[in-house]
Amino acid sequence: MHSPETDWRVVVIGGACLDIKGRLHEPMIEGTSNAGHLSISVGGVARNIAENLARLGADTTLIAAVGTDEFGQLIITQTEEAGVHTDAMLIVDDQHTAAYLALLDHQGLLYTALDDSHCARALTPEYIQENLELITSADVVFIDANLSRVTADLILATCHAEDIPVCLEPVAFGLASRFRERLRGLYLVTPNEREAQALTGITISSPADATVAAKELVRLGIEIVIITLARDGLVYATADEHGHIPALANDIVDATGAGDALAAAVLFGLMNHLPLDEAVRLGASAAALTVASPDTVRRDLSLESLYAQLLI
Repeated sequence: MHSPETDWRVVVIGGACLDIKGRLHEPMIEGTSNAGHLSISVGGVARNIAENLARLGADTTLIAAVGTDEFGQLIITQTEEAGVHTDAMLIVDDQHTAAYLALLDHQGLLYTALDDSHCARALTPEYIQENLELITSADVVFIDANLSRVTADLILATCHAEDIPVCLEPVAFGLASRFRERLRGLYLVTPNEREAQALTGITISSPADATVAAKELVRLGIEIVIITLARDGLVYATADEHGHIPALANDIVDATGAGDALAAAVLFGLMNHLPLDEAVRLGASAAALTVASPDTVRRDLSLESLYAQLLI
C-alpha cells in the first residue's frame, strides 16, 4: 500500500446541507404511501467530498454557506469533528440551511430527489474575494455545481492564473448543464451518466456510450474524466488512456454519497502521485464501501479500508 503524503492542501467550495433520505421497502406504488425507512444526516456534495478527503488524511478546508438555524450549526460541528477546517464557512441570517430530500428505491438506488440548495448562492464573488488568499494557497481546489456561474467563473479564473488544478463535481443534470461552457482547463470532472449527458448531449445507456462521452469531455478540455454508472461501475478517460471498471459492490444499502466518496478518493490518489488506474480503483473502492453503509460518508473511511476493499 502506498504511504500517503499529507503536506498538500485542498479547498472544497460548494454545497452543504441536511440530507433527508427515505428508502422504499418494496417497489414504489404511486399515489399512496409506501413503507420505507427514513434517516436524517448532514450532507451536501462539497461538504461530503471535504469530509471524505479529511478522513483519508488530506489537509482540507470547506467553503460553504449555512443558515443560523440548528441544522447549520449541526453541519459545521459534524464537519469539524471529521477533521475539516470550517473557519471559512459562511453563516447567513436571511436564509435557512439547504436541504436535500432523496427517495431511494427498494434496491438502494436513487429514485428521485428534491434539492433546496439556494443557500449556496450566498457564496458570492465578493465572499470568494474575501477568502482569495486561502484559495490561492491551496494545492488543488474542488468545486461543485451548486455555485453560481459568476462565483464559479471567479474561482476558475483565479486558479488558472495561479496554475492551481480545479476539479468539478456536476451534482445534478440541471446544474451540470450550466457548466458546459466552463470545462476547458479543468483537471478532474466526475459526473454520473445523466450529468455527463447534460455536459455533452450524448445519451448514455452502456459503458461504451459512457466511454464516448468521456472522450468527448476530454476533447473539450478536461484532463481527467470519470463517469459513474451505478451498477455498471465507471469509465475513465484522459488524452492518452481510457478504461472501464465494473462495480465492486453487490449489495447496496444506500447509494447516496457514493459519487462524492469516489471523487475524493480519486483526487487523494492523484495528489499522492498514484497511477491513474490505481487512483480510479481507489475511487471505486470508496464508492463500494459507501453504498454498503447507511451513512452518506463512512466514519471509518481510511486508506487501509480502501485497499482492503480492493482485495475482496
